[in-house]
Amino acid sequence: MSSKLPAPLYPWVFAAIMGGAMTAIVTAVLALAHGGFALLPWLRSWALAWLVATPVIVFLAPRARRWAAHLAELPR
Repeated sequence: MSSKLPAPLYPWVFAAIMGGAMTAIVTAVLALAHGGFALLPWLRSWALAWLVATPVIVFLAPRARRWAAHLAELPR
């Protein structure tokens, strides 16, 4: 028996990881650009951004792959 999650959860796991990393970096850069980094305000901003980003990635990723395939050659 595998210790991995079932395949239907893959898009959500991918989105949670990608969304978490992207939003952590973007919110940190924005906090620094706007005068400084404080943990609690950053954490609040990051959590909200992550909650929005995760379902957006699940919805947008397959469509973005199709759109990109129409605009550029697929890598080998």
